[in-house]
Amino acid sequence: MHLCLYLDEILREIFRCIESRSTLCVLARTCRAFRKPATDQIWETLTAMEPILKHLSPPRLVEKGTGSYLALLRPPSVDDWNIIQRLSSRVHRLHITLNTNVPLHDGVDVAVPWFCFLASPPDSSFLFPNLRALSFDVDHNLDMSCRNILTGTSQAIIRFFQLLLGPHLSALRFEMPTSFYPHLDISSIPLLCPNIHTLSLGRKNHHCKGGPIVDEVVYRFSEAVSQLRHLETVRSYVASWDLLSSLAEAKGLRKLWVHLPNTLGPRPTRPRSNIFTQLRTLDISTGSLAPCMELLRWTPFKEVTGIYIDCAVPTDDRNSLQTLVDMSYLISSQCQNLDFLWIVFSPYDHRETPTGWPRPMLEPYQAFHQLRVIALQTSHSLTLADNEFEGMVKAWPHLEVFHLFHDGIMSPPVHLTLLGVTALLYHCPKLKHFTLMFDARRVPEHFTPLFRGTIVQNTSVRYMGVYASPVSPSVSNRELVMSLNGFGCAFVIKGSPP
Repeated sequence: MHLCLYLDEILREIFRCIESRSTLCVLARTCRAFRKPATDQIWETLTAMEPILKHLSPPRLVEKGTGSYLALLRPPSVDDWNIIQRLSSRVHRLHITLNTNVPLHDGVDVAVPWFCFLASPPDSSFLFPNLRALSFDVDHNLDMSCRNILTGTSQAIIRFFQLLLGPHLSALRFEMPTSFYPHLDISSIPLLCPNIHTLSLGRKNHHCKGGPIVDEVVYRFSEAVSQLRHLETVRSYVASWDLLSSLAEAKGLRKLWVHLPNTLGPRPTRPRSNIFTQLRTLDISTGSLAPCMELLRWTPFKEVTGIYIDCAVPTDDRNSLQTLVDMSYLISSQCQNLDFLWIVFSPYDHRETPTGWPRPMLEPYQAFHQLRVIALQTSHSLTLADNEFEGMVKAWPHLEVFHLFHDGIMSPPVHLTLLGVTALLYHCPKLKHFTLMFDARRVPEHFTPLFRGTIVQNTSVRYMGVYASPVSPSVSNRELVMSLNGFGCAFVIKGSPP
């Protein structure tokens, strides 16, 4: 016998599918039946503390040159704490951003920010006891510490953050100024939040006033990560061999995004074989391909199916083309199940691009017939001829996305023609999106897109980027490209920006 849902339960399931908060607000004002489930859904996600603070004894809006912030005129009363407990218990996802509007220092003439009072509740259960996801962002401009001494405001921020850590938390993201981390009880995170599945550490620019996060703090992060048994997704702007070793042993880790410094230090002993056993997606941001190569040599990523490497402005570009080729051979030898490959690498390399580029780089993946996505963004122009291009793409019959971007080249030489595009569409019938430069200026007047006697029409394609491809003013070019795509389907053609 199947259980029947009550009307209220049915409405809650429906309202969970509504992403627009304004729509939920309208529903909450519609009728009595809609009000409670819609209101509960609204309160499940808070992007600021103001909705709660406005229910307390009138807070004061303090104006500053950079904006304003809420300050409480006095510590919360018993009634205020009951309101805080009642409202915060409804919140499942909380996003807090403390920016430069908060006072940078203590003083008798400085109004007390709200979190200074909320950092001392009667009991930890008064603050967000049912929190599932926490995003806590402290602007680096709030770092006014000196000689490792924090202001009272900074200490209150840290206390408030620690109070938000609870047993129901499954997603945690926090970004703080560098000087905050030594005072943060990092070791308590696994004890307070043993069920974390998603973790994000640090910020894109994790240097504060020239000082990086010290090694001792990174080591404490590593120790904490090693105790989190349910990690599935990690995004880390800090990295060390200790931290990478801890992540390697996280049995359930499936997605890893990591920013690698230009130097990781001496590579430790190769870890044992049963590591990264569940990792499927590896996303690396770095200023140098050297640490990326070190990581790939350190351990095989046998189960990884997707790799994204972003090295947009590399510092080691002595022989950038050979570095890309070497990395391709390394990836292809380590990741046999790869079906997603996206690489951004744009060094300031003015040397002439060799003939046939980027075939030497993509050649190692010729045996990877399962590839669905290939994207390469470099500052090197394509020097492939049509026949070379066909010989390469016919190895990927399951390709859905294929982008060869050009970065920083105003008028690169073009060797491919529409015959190359025809070969791509013929050999990759599942192709949906592609970006490619080709010369479409010389098209016979009555040319039909034939490939080996077969009319080519790929109705899967929805987007084609042509960048700065040279074209003629003849309308036959557009007709030809549209005939390659087929009739009756939406199709977007996009060139380079003016």
